[in-house]
Amino acid sequence: MQPIKSKASLRVAALSVAMTAGLLFAATSVQAQTAPKAEAPKADAPKAADAVHTDLKAPVIAVIDVQKIMQESSASKGITKSFEALRDSYQKEISSLEDKLRKNEDELRKQQTVLAPEALAAKRRDFEKQVADVQKTVQNRKRVLETALNEAMAVVHKTMVEVVADISRERGANLVLARQQFVLVDTQLDVTDTVMERVNKKLPQVALNVPKQ
Repeated sequence: MQPIKSKASLRVAALSVAMTAGLLFAATSVQAQTAPKAEAPKADAPKAADAVHTDLKAPVIAVIDVQKIMQESSASKGITKSFEALRDSYQKEISSLEDKLRKNEDELRKQQTVLAPEALAAKRRDFEKQVADVQKTVQNRKRVLETALNEAMAVVHKTMVEVVADISRERGANLVLARQQFVLVDTQLDVTDTVMERVNKKLPQVALNVPKQ
């Protein structure tokens, strides 16, 4: 009789949040215009090149290190700490379940030569159900962690955008760009430190909301 092998994969991978930063705030909008149907040229018709928009403002740019805010703000650090503590707790729980499965598997292997085929088959089905239950627990814990982390970091991101909008109005900036998009930036354009200070004051911490299991 073939030895019984567990098919469960019981490792909870460490999760990471990837906040892709692009254009955060742009005050200038472009309106699409519908072109009229072509007509025969007239002597007194103005040329299209003469229609120049004169109301467009020159860009006033501000730059922010989004990644720094999302990683180093007080709220983000608190979220990371809570996440790691919860992840470690779940990993201990899964390790305990994994140990129990190994013991049950060893016991079942010892009984292979003494149990009747029907009894052994029943034991095997029970063991496979235990494996499936542990797999379900692993997936559930992983989903809970991902959801809680994403929701908490979304609060930080929302607050950051609100602060950036306030600073942009104060500076008269109509275009705010992510620092990661550029190699060199004039320090006078960089508002990261100001944003960090205000985000920390406005949102010192965010709870990692995890439903009871």
